[in-house]
Amino acid sequence: MSDQQFESYQHHEQDISEEKTEKWRYDEQNMAEEYAEEQQEEEKTEKRPYVKKSINEEQQHEEQPETANEQSRLASYFNFIRQLRSQFGLLPMEKSRGPQPSRVGFPASPEIADAEPSPNEVLHPLHRPEFPRAPRYSAILGENRQNVKNQYKEFVAAASFLSILPFPRNAQSFFDSEEVETQPQLAIGSAYFPLVGLLIALVACLLPVFIGPSLHLPSLVLAALLTVALVCLTGGLHLDGLMDTSDGLFSGGRHERKLEIMRDSHVGVFGVLGGICILLLKFAIFASLDPHHLTLALLIVLPLARWTMVLAIYLFPSARLTGLGVAARQTITLPRLLIAAIISLLIALVAGQLIGFAVWMGGTLVAIIVGTWIAYVLGGLTGDAYGALAETTEVVCLLMLVATW
Repeated sequence: MSDQQFESYQHHEQDISEEKTEKWRYDEQNMAEEYAEEQQEEEKTEKRPYVKKSINEEQQHEEQPETANEQSRLASYFNFIRQLRSQFGLLPMEKSRGPQPSRVGFPASPEIADAEPSPNEVLHPLHRPEFPRAPRYSAILGENRQNVKNQYKEFVAAASFLSILPFPRNAQSFFDSEEVETQPQLAIGSAYFPLVGLLIALVACLLPVFIGPSLHLPSLVLAALLTVALVCLTGGLHLDGLMDTSDGLFSGGRHERKLEIMRDSHVGVFGVLGGICILLLKFAIFASLDPHHLTLALLIVLPLARWTMVLAIYLFPSARLTGLGVAARQTITLPRLLIAAIISLLIALVAGQLIGFAVWMGGTLVAIIVGTWIAYVLGGLTGDAYGALAETTEVVCLLMLVATW
């Protein structure tokens, strides 16, 4: 049914109800007038003689059946109207009440068709109410994108700090973002140190897996190339820390004097001896392992050594008030420590299974013991001490694997 048809039907119903109401009022008025006339006639009959009174009474008795029939008809009509009201909700329309609310989906009258609907009024079926919207997927994706971007920054920071692997230093170039950080924060990516060790190990494994067999290189040459490759991949960072720490630890004097010697850019005798010993041990271990076990050893030991650096930074105090070691210690939190531990442990389990787990436990214990000794001698740990700890842990864990296999 269209709007015009419904309006015409509504006006027709209003006309019928108005006609019925006027008829009811007219009948009621007639009944009142008849009742008044009857009272006047009764008063007149009282004054008339008895004969006339008797005659009038006889006439009234003759007219009573007609009045009773009319009253019964009116009563039945009113009962019918009440039934219609109760069944269909038909109410008499009064001009003083104004427009009544219409059925669902149609305006009550042309005067209020353009008015704003009240809160209690039923809206048009085509009208779509506005409900509170859920968070858009774009906002959720934006937050996830920002989280991924921050984690990538951490990983790039760790890779740039521990190796020379060609990762872009700015994460914005990877995500094609135009945002500019107004307040750059120090990030070393300590949670991803074991992953960087795994990447270094994967690159170094190219020598015993592909390059050595394809070129038919002897084991001694392959061991020497692998030793040099590890130094180059790390940029000599850990070896430099080992040499400076050896100069400070084995020289005389108090803590302050030892720290001054370690800060000096010149390398002393103890530093040279420490570097030679570490490189010689690595060369001998690499030469004594076959390519298969050498590959597994690299995959187990290199992530483990980076995990011990994170552990030492978190556990031991800094020997200096300023420097890279102090700044790095402020960035390491317990969640990052746990992430680094889990990553290194999973890598050791996958690569060496039970042997990998035993080596992981032994390397962690060695790092705690060596770190405690360095902290006792120097009054704390420095950035050079973290590199020395990583080199020492690598050699000890490699010796454990050689003794096991």
